[in-house]
Amino acid sequence: MSARFDLLWADGWPLLLLVPVVWWLLRQVDRGRGRRLAGLVGPRGNALAPDLDSEQRRVRRRLTTGGLACALVAVLQPTWGTSLERVEQRGVDVLVCLDVSRSMLARDLRPSRLERARREIEILASRVEGDRLGLVAFAGDARLVAPLTRDAESFTTLLRPVDTATVIRGGTDLGAALEAALSALEGATQNDAVVVLLTDGEDLGGRGLRVAERCRRAGIVVHCVGFGSEAGAKIPIEGPAGETYLQDPAGDDVVTALEPESLRRLAEATGGEYVDTAILPQPLLELYEKRIVPMTGKARGSEERRSRKNRFQWPLLVAVVLGMFELMITDRRRQ
Repeated sequence: MSARFDLLWADGWPLLLLVPVVWWLLRQVDRGRGRRLAGLVGPRGNALAPDLDSEQRRVRRRLTTGGLACALVAVLQPTWGTSLERVEQRGVDVLVCLDVSRSMLARDLRPSRLERARREIEILASRVEGDRLGLVAFAGDARLVAPLTRDAESFTTLLRPVDTATVIRGGTDLGAALEAALSALEGATQNDAVVVLLTDGEDLGGRGLRVAERCRRAGIVVHCVGFGSEAGAKIPIEGPAGETYLQDPAGDDVVTALEPESLRRLAEATGGEYVDTAILPQPLLELYEKRIVPMTGKARGSEERRSRKNRFQWPLLVAVVLGMFELMITDRRRQ
């Protein structure tokens, strides 16, 4: 066991400078009393009150400042020695599947469906504590971008460059996204893993419900967050002449619309929930706090950790004892 001394609140050490300041002030107060009494009664002041700077008062000053010093050391929380503790690990594995198909470039959500989805995931990452996050980007195929991790900063770093070029194959295949999620969650047990699909719901692959059934059998709940509007919007693309809109083979502008019913059926098939970005200001965060956080009641294991022992009780006890001694010493003259 290490006996290294340390302070948990090391930045608070300037508080100790109060000790000499208080000692000086107490001394000045005692001397001021003597000067005021001498001014009132003249040379007889010392005879009337010979204890104004007596040994008793000096002892009381030392006890007061010593008690203050010990109390301030207790506030700084001194530590020495370590102890071995067994800590239960609790948490949920949250696999986020982000739709990066070109339909997510539509601007019926500002600045775009895809950018709004990325912001929602960043907000989630900043609030997650103890849970592991993973990220799958999907379009006509799926790719694991961030393996499950508790490092929110690394997760966010991997999230930010994700765009429509992350997955080469076009289209939207919810089945491929769920299959990639199942693979990333391999070994997860029931009630400690969820999948969250962020998409506009256009399942061009048509396999979403079938793979969702596999998730249900594996005990993995799938939640869906819908991005877009049912009225739909055009898909902007950058061309040689500037920004234009994606067109179908007939030359008409493609209009992409949110398909909430298909996402709702997919979520309900696994016992999950569908939420709409157009209705809730922070749907992903609300889904996490109301449906995912309550799952963390089950311990997933334990690990041994060494922690420093906080010894603030000892200087605090000394401060109390010194204060009691200080109260027992009177500066009144015995008659």
